[in-house]
Amino acid sequence: MRNLTAKSILVTGLLALLVACGGGGGGGIAVQSTSPYPAAPLSCAVADQRAWLRDFMNDQYLWFDRQGAPNEAATTMDQYFTSLLYPVVDRYSFSQNTQQFLQFFAAGRRTGYGYSLAWADAAQTILKVRFVEALSPVGMAGLRRGETIVSIDGFTPAQIVAGANAVVTTVGVPRNFVVRDLAGVQRSFSVNSADFSLSPVSHNAVLTATNGARVGYIAYQEFIASGAAAMGAAINSFRAAGVTEVVLDLRYNGGGSTTQARDLASMLGGSRLSGSTFALFRFNAKYSANNVAQAFTSSLQTLPAAPLENLSRLFVITAGGTASASEMVINGLRPYMPVITVGATSFGKPYGSQPRDACGTTYSAISLEVANSLGEANFANGFAPNCAMSDDLTRELGDPAELRIGAALSYIVNGFCPPVASVPSNSLTQARRAQALGVGRSQDRDDPGFGEIMLPVLRVD
Repeated sequence: MRNLTAKSILVTGLLALLVACGGGGGGGIAVQSTSPYPAAPLSCAVADQRAWLRDFMNDQYLWFDRQGAPNEAATTMDQYFTSLLYPVVDRYSFSQNTQQFLQFFAAGRRTGYGYSLAWADAAQTILKVRFVEALSPVGMAGLRRGETIVSIDGFTPAQIVAGANAVVTTVGVPRNFVVRDLAGVQRSFSVNSADFSLSPVSHNAVLTATNGARVGYIAYQEFIASGAAAMGAAINSFRAAGVTEVVLDLRYNGGGSTTQARDLASMLGGSRLSGSTFALFRFNAKYSANNVAQAFTSSLQTLPAAPLENLSRLFVITAGGTASASEMVINGLRPYMPVITVGATSFGKPYGSQPRDACGTTYSAISLEVANSLGEANFANGFAPNCAMSDDLTRELGDPAELRIGAALSYIVNGFCPPVASVPSNSLTQARRAQALGVGRSQDRDDPGFGEIMLPVLRVD
């Protein structure tokens, strides 16, 4: 097992990154490739693309020896790619338009409206706003978490869930909303789709527990390079406030760059972990010689802020959309400090990929398993919470009265979990979990659906 230096090793192809989710960010892990397969198709003719993709999967895919039979009747490259996957295990690999891939994971931007929705009741009659991007069209128009959707473009909640609103990937497309706020007041507004900057750190605050403990709270939405500065600023604010506990909210974080995950874990774990193994990356049998260890760091040339030195444990808020790089943070820190999870069971993705572009499509096929320093990578069914607690759409993220944040604060004060507050069942099958997350479908991943899985999360627009 080789040790990974601060610089990523070269990888051929469009992106020199390794992602532990549905995308990447600058500075990920990569491996020196001795692969015989070509770096790109001979041409963008369908036959050449398919031949290249078959060679790529046979060479790089983690389950190369258990691939599906190629669907020669497939009408799209996405369908053809999906036919090559190992469906018994692989609910993770996907393809996506390269421009949109780079827009999100490299540039930290999206085109759309900036909201995600979820059912608020088991009967699926009340559709609420789960999350709003602050700089998005709807964020600027005042849409808030917890507001009830009456209609969008005249469609009812049931029609919206069924896909009546088309996925929008261009700017200037109008969308009309009728919503009801928490006080029951109904209003209407219209916005146009836009290209907007994401806010990976959506909320951070210093909270005071009832025992006087200073608690740093940070809601991190995606591990992308554009979030590094805000992540560092939050850590610096925690240091200045003298926090002794941290609540890391990853309930809606579907992952991203492994390096961003390592950096966050390094700042929370303290400089005592510098040089210790954060993650082990294990490739398929053809490339086991490339297995590599990624170490924690305390280098200020790498990190956006100096590590916190006084945390003895970490609280992490999780949900069904907590995936991949988010789970890496939990798994990577567990050998070194208690990590107490609050919320619902995470998605379960102990795997990563090295995205490859071909003719305008980026293929994120699983190419490695991700373990911690103890070799543990057995979380394909997700991490069950230490403290089960429902999402609370009546409160903003960062509000100490929000159920999951309140549960973490209660544990800090009392040393045990508060009573469960109506946690939805997490009994979805793997196929339905994959469907809810948009796994393997480029049209879904262009409109990613990371979020609460227990009551299916429906859309992100």
